Amino acid sequence: MEDQKSFQYAFNQRNNMLVVSLTGEITSQVVPALEACRQELLGKKDFSRVVIYFQDVDAISLDAVPVLAQMQREIRAKPADLRLASLRVSLREKLIRMGVVRGLEVADDLKAALLSF
Repeated sequence: MEDQKSFQYAFNQRNNMLVVSLTGEITSQVVPALEACRQELLGKKDFSRVVIYFQDVDAISLDAVPVLAQMQREIRAKPADLRLASLRVSLREKLIRMGVVRGLEVADDLKAALLSF
């Protein structure tokens, strides 16, 4: 499980906005860490806007896609507005084609995502 060290997540909450920063490759080996991030996110309170910030994420394995999809569904069900920031173009196109992300919820970078609310 040493590969989990290459993936990290962090939360930054101000007022009613929550930024979830994901760093590193999201491979099948780090799915448990991604699931832990999802569980921790569910425990957060008092937010109505969420940005999932894909900081330096070059790859997302197919094993991780269901966890990401579930995380998004749960955020929307809160209900909260959602943005995905800094997804690499190739990943963005692939995930939109797969129906995992909504094109209108994707922003080029963190600043654009924050300003879009």
